Amino acid sequence: MTLYTTDYLEYYLTLAGWLIHNGVWNLLTASGVFALPFVAIVLQEWLRSRAEGADEGNKGVLSAMRIENRTFVAIVVILFAGIPFIPVDLSTIRFDTSRSAQCQVNVPLPAETGWSNATTTLNGQSALVPV
Repeated sequence: MTLYTTDYLEYYLTLAGWLIHNGVWNLLTASGVFALPFVAIVLQEWLRSRAEGADEGNKGVLSAMRIENRTFVAIVVILFAGIPFIPVDLSTIRFDTSRSAQCQVNVPLPAETGWSNATTTLNGQSALVPV
């Protein structure tokens, strides 16, 4: 996986952004807040099945199937967009100079700035990204 940046500060702040994401995700899992959408799904489908008429058939089975479908979608979204899996390495970030050349602006390479000694850890923490 290659991440492209067009600014030397963006090159370094990509790592900081993913570290913040990891901290927010750890906070959500430690507090249990990530389970609130699942409670909302169950309540929404239960209320929706109660509001439907008697001609819909067995409301319990219908409600259970709807809850199951929406829960699976929510789990897939959390797996692919929320849970940090892949470690971020600054060597996978590529510095793209095509836009600065097009605008005739000379942007220094990250190796030519004070960010050249940036590592893949910040304050002893290494970042992970979701799939």
